[in-house]
Amino acid sequence: MKKDDTVPPRSFSTNHKFKVCLISLYSSSAIGLRYLAAVLRDHGFDVSMVFFKEKNIALDLMQVPTQDEYALLTGLLKEIRPDLIGMSVRSSFFSMACEITRSIHKDMGTPVIWGGTHATVAPDQSIEIADMLCLGEGEQALLELAQRMAAHESISDIQNLWVRENGRLTRNPIRPLFQEINSLPFPDYVNESKYFVEGETISTQDPGLQAFNLDIMTSRGCPYSCTYCSNSLFHHLYKGKGRLVRQRSVENVLDELRRHKKIFPHLKRIDFIDEVFSWDREWVEDFVQQYRKDIGLPFHCMQHPNTTDKEVMRMLKDAGLERVEIGIQTGSERVRKEVFERPVSDEKLVKTAEIMRDLRIVPFYDIIVDNPFETTKDKRQGLELLLRMPRPFYMHMFSLIYFPNTILTRKALDAGIITEDQVEGHVSRSFDQMYVSLKHPRPAPDRFWISLYSLTSKSFVPKSLIKFLSKIMFLQRHPGLLVAFAGLCNNIKLGSIAVKWLLEGKPVFASLGKRSKSKKQGSRIV
Repeated sequence: MKKDDTVPPRSFSTNHKFKVCLISLYSSSAIGLRYLAAVLRDHGFDVSMVFFKEKNIALDLMQVPTQDEYALLTGLLKEIRPDLIGMSVRSSFFSMACEITRSIHKDMGTPVIWGGTHATVAPDQSIEIADMLCLGEGEQALLELAQRMAAHESISDIQNLWVRENGRLTRNPIRPLFQEINSLPFPDYVNESKYFVEGETISTQDPGLQAFNLDIMTSRGCPYSCTYCSNSLFHHLYKGKGRLVRQRSVENVLDELRRHKKIFPHLKRIDFIDEVFSWDREWVEDFVQQYRKDIGLPFHCMQHPNTTDKEVMRMLKDAGLERVEIGIQTGSERVRKEVFERPVSDEKLVKTAEIMRDLRIVPFYDIIVDNPFETTKDKRQGLELLLRMPRPFYMHMFSLIYFPNTILTRKALDAGIITEDQVEGHVSRSFDQMYVSLKHPRPAPDRFWISLYSLTSKSFVPKSLIKFLSKIMFLQRHPGLLVAFAGLCNNIKLGSIAVKWLLEGKPVFASLGKRSKSKKQGSRIV
């Protein structure tokens, strides 16, 4: 490892072990925070992790915290008595992070540092609340911060950090990207000093260890820069700061998986959450040989159509690939290229779908709806593309969310399509609109097209019927019957998934039973 790639440990000048508490919002996986915790532990710090609430696993729904839950969290933090509190903040959780931080300042006076996506893409808004921000990747910066605070040294010039002290704000530059990612400790799943706050209870068990699936990253960074995604901002942030996409060695990944197989009592599946999994063919060839022999669990991954190769997918299937998530995002080739800056042709998408059919891999296609840049012609082209996709397949429909400072958000603001009050952070649309529900109120034409899109993934609904329904102009103006039919078909498919999960020993009914009380939410489209 290069000397500049880490910060050497230093002795503490305090008379107690410096305590850091990291807070995760709605994620027991929290892989980023677990990396931070592992680095701090390796350097001798006392680290606690608090998992504040969890989303519904099956329906991807989230319930707004109650005042009692906020009070439980604050009371727990008082008992932990950390010297520094860190919180990973996504834009959708901005208001929640504000309330938690203000309570900490009022009741404890402990300094709070925010990291995560929102701190990076909307730092000016974030620093109005937090004492410090960590922009970009945080292992080196947070370690240096903890070491300096423990030694009572100045923290004002730490790279990646914005620091507010005595009314003065210091915006430090971004350090070069950490390249030696094999040297990082594995994410922290040590079942000590872990707390889970949900409802009226605080559990001292790590909720992540109860999962039947494990999130793991074999690489960092995304090679693409789609306009709606915060990754496009990371490309700008780290320009000239080193190679953006970094790959762990196969042996390093397998070492982590071997360890996790021993400590996860219910582990049944591995979820590789890399932005693009198989962009390095040589790496994949080495991986599949060893994974099949040493791990042998089914796994999921995400693929980009432009990097999907039949032989690579065949190798992954032979090693245990059971599901692949592929971004279509919009069925309009025009919108895909001109608006999303995602140059993927319709023919490439169809070819990718045919590869999945030939290899008997059931794909999950991601589609973004509620897109004002799409015309009626674009939406019909989207339906026609989905009807070309060989069945079976699943579909994840997402509502277009305007994340702060992305190219698409700026374009929508400049065009007067949205106002600043509609940018995530000012609102929290992800709570009830990100994952599309047929029950959510929308204009009639949007409900018409979403219902038709939903039907394309139902193998028991003839494609000829969907084409016929798409030509009935009355349904465009009055889509109630079509919405009801699509909802019925969605529930039938959800039921079949529940039966499949039950046979696989997954916690189906516990998940499906936690439906939100909000009438605006319903079953996620599959």
